[in-house]
Amino acid sequence: MAVSTRGTKSSKTRSRTTATRGGATRNVAVRPRAHKWVYRFDEGSASMRDLLGGKGAGVAEMTRAGLPVPPGFTITTEACNAFYAKGGKFPDGLWEQVEKSLKVVEKTTGKGFGSARNPLLVSVRSGAKFSMPGMMDTVLNLGLNSTTLEGLAKLTKDRRFALDAHRRFIQLFSKIVLGIDGQLFEDALDSMKKRRKAIPSTTCGIISGDRNSAARASRPRKR
Repeated sequence: MAVSTRGTKSSKTRSRTTATRGGATRNVAVRPRAHKWVYRFDEGSASMRDLLGGKGAGVAEMTRAGLPVPPGFTITTEACNAFYAKGGKFPDGLWEQVEKSLKVVEKTTGKGFGSARNPLLVSVRSGAKFSMPGMMDTVLNLGLNSTTLEGLAKLTKDRRFALDAHRRFIQLFSKIVLGIDGQLFEDALDSMKKRRKAIPSTTCGIISGDRNSAARASRPRKR
């Protein structure tokens, strides 16, 4: 994962001369302000498409307008360029800003990323100034693992929902981040359904689980 390539904090400093009460001067080391790589939704606007991408600028503007947008943040296009310029390593300060912004989301939602009791799940979507077909890949349910899955199941009182959400995360992360052929997962899932003689998942979502009722619901109605 990209987390393993996080950059280290910069040790570069510059000096500033200050005067004391006695008239003497001294040099004080001042660390330069870190470049801003991350913007919360409430910090951006529609005019920042170059920096935040079309999606990021859009949700920022909706947030400014007072629409009910879930809290989140955008990693800038500059950060992406810097990542590749550094040979696949995070630019200085990026990861710290991501962690800080995530803490704000946790505080706003009352949930915890990695919490077994009340897990925070996030979606990660790529973006650019101009949207292109097939470009906007999204990883859903980031934050689900074997521990938080149990917390989600208890919280929603629906273990099937929690398992399906975890399955969806594994498929999306494997396809988008790791580059694994997504059809492999679909084939494995279809094969398991056939062996278990399972009803279609689309039917499961609206029917309580009664096979006979599900079968009747899936039949075309006579007119």
